[in-house]
Amino acid sequence: MPDPAGTASQHATASPWLKLLAEGAPLTALEECRHRLVADQAPETHPAVEAEARRALHVHALLEARTRQAAETAVLNDLARRLAALHAPQDVLDEVAAQARRLLGTDLSYIMLARDDAALRIEVVDGSIGSALRGVELARGVGLGGLVVRTGQPHWCADYRHDDHLTHAATVDAAAAVEQLRGILGVPLRLGEETIGVLLVAQRVPRTWTDHQTTLLTALAAHAALALHNAELFDRHQRTTAELRRRAEADRRAVALHQRLTHIVLGGAGLHAVTDALREALGAGITVLDAHDTALATGATDPAPDTLATALAADTGPPAACFTGPADRATRLRDTPDGHWALAPVVVADEYAGCVVARRHQPFDANTVRSLETGATVIGLVLASERAATEAERRVRGEYLTALLDGTTDDAVLLRRARSGGIDPAAVRTVLVLDGPQAGPAAARAARHHQGWSVEYGGLGVALLPATPAEARDRVAPEPVTAVAAPAGGTIATIRAAHRRARSGLRLLHALGRTGAAAGSDELGIYEALFSNAGDGTLDRFVTATIGPLADHDRAHGTRFTETLDAYLTHASRHTATAEALHIHPNTLYQRLAKISAVLGEGWKEPGRAVEVQWALRLHRLSHRLATPGTEPDPGTAKGARGED
Repeated sequence: MPDPAGTASQHATASPWLKLLAEGAPLTALEECRHRLVADQAPETHPAVEAEARRALHVHALLEARTRQAAETAVLNDLARRLAALHAPQDVLDEVAAQARRLLGTDLSYIMLARDDAALRIEVVDGSIGSALRGVELARGVGLGGLVVRTGQPHWCADYRHDDHLTHAATVDAAAAVEQLRGILGVPLRLGEETIGVLLVAQRVPRTWTDHQTTLLTALAAHAALALHNAELFDRHQRTTAELRRRAEADRRAVALHQRLTHIVLGGAGLHAVTDALREALGAGITVLDAHDTALATGATDPAPDTLATALAADTGPPAACFTGPADRATRLRDTPDGHWALAPVVVADEYAGCVVARRHQPFDANTVRSLETGATVIGLVLASERAATEAERRVRGEYLTALLDGTTDDAVLLRRARSGGIDPAAVRTVLVLDGPQAGPAAARAARHHQGWSVEYGGLGVALLPATPAEARDRVAPEPVTAVAAPAGGTIATIRAAHRRARSGLRLLHALGRTGAAAGSDELGIYEALFSNAGDGTLDRFVTATIGPLADHDRAHGTRFTETLDAYLTHASRHTATAEALHIHPNTLYQRLAKISAVLGEGWKEPGRAVEVQWALRLHRLSHRLATPGTEPDPGTAKGARGED
């Protein structure tokens, strides 16, 4: 029969342990219970108490281990969720290194990744005291990380610097010494059967690593490898998507450019419209060269001549020397300190007709090169069209328009020839005169637009138009020319008079420093009125009476008092501004003004007289410019055109 008293005693001994274990009491509470039971019970029960205490402590240890494992599992699961949310490979590496160090409570953690050249590279370090480790490369099999990759298994060392079983390398040992690495544990980052890297944790004191720590780090490495693989796939997908979008956008821009250039050609616009479209589409400066490497005016700011010359002289030389034949006309790419350049040849009727030179800050890719080549083809069409139109107009209309303008043929004969040639002088309401390298083509385009006629006469472009001067001026304003439009009355006499007036106005524009502008003759205002009567000597007498002594003094003594006085009055009698404009010392200016007063008298400073002096100086300057040889074109053989599409 069992002893009831013994059973009661055993129950009394076990019950406190069960209660404490069920409540999750700490280890100290179990020890206090053991001491209390030993003290309260008889000596013969002490062995039973000790046995129960050992069993309770063992159960407590098991419970703590399972609790720790559950916590670690929860941490790993939480980490896996966080890693799955990261889409950048570098973010994954940073997070894994940080969590490995926290999970195992180490001084430092780092990740090595395998490279295509069979080397390992430390990509991420967490907890370092410097940058010695980051970027270190080592061969597979070298160091602890190399051993892990070579075997595909976890490895650890208690003290790296004194572990003779590892293959050491000087660069790795030096970095480990800087970081004071001693105990190291490394586990492989595996994808299937492939080891893609190593996850390592380290202490700065010797340390022995347990199987549990190895298992825990291995579990983290498994999550990390999968997350890194997914992040790389996502990153690759993003790059691929971005590249597809970039190509689609490039194709869209190419189509838009092609449509725009087609519209330009069909609309009859000139070279400047094509180059403007290329500048906008490519984000580049554009220069068009002819077959002799001379830049054609395109109505916009091009690369500086010295910069362009440097680019054209690079590599195989200027375009005219590069594009020697049909088989040697591929677009050339050149790089200089001033930017990236692309040279696309312009071909007309299988002959080299010029080159389109583009410069930009970004390199040219295949898409931008194709767009530039499309533009070069369209420019070839424009040049061919202009060439054909110019030649036809020169042959058919040139002689008649020359005879009309130079006045050497009887008016009645001109009228008969006009009717037979399809020209109607009575329809001419404006004579437009243009100056500049593109004056002839610009005049032809204006004539085509207004259904008029054009001619190159005396080195200038001339258009006879059935339009108002304002309409003619507005039409050529965007062109790279200087132009004046004068009204005509529909007779041969008024056409000749309007031509003389427009040509004089052109000279006035140049004299006024307005080269590149377009104006109506009526817009030249007082200047036209003054200089149209200059032949009677009125202006000369006014200038001589007002500043003649000063001009005579300059001619006699080689001084520049008229220039000084002009600058002084232009700057509203401000001494400092005048001295800066003339690049002289203020004292020098005071001395010159004193000598000017000595020549002209002190009265020139009075407001009313100062206005007269300033006008005399301006008229003197304009008269000098107008008298400069070369500003008045000489009549000669002209090339004419009817402005018909």
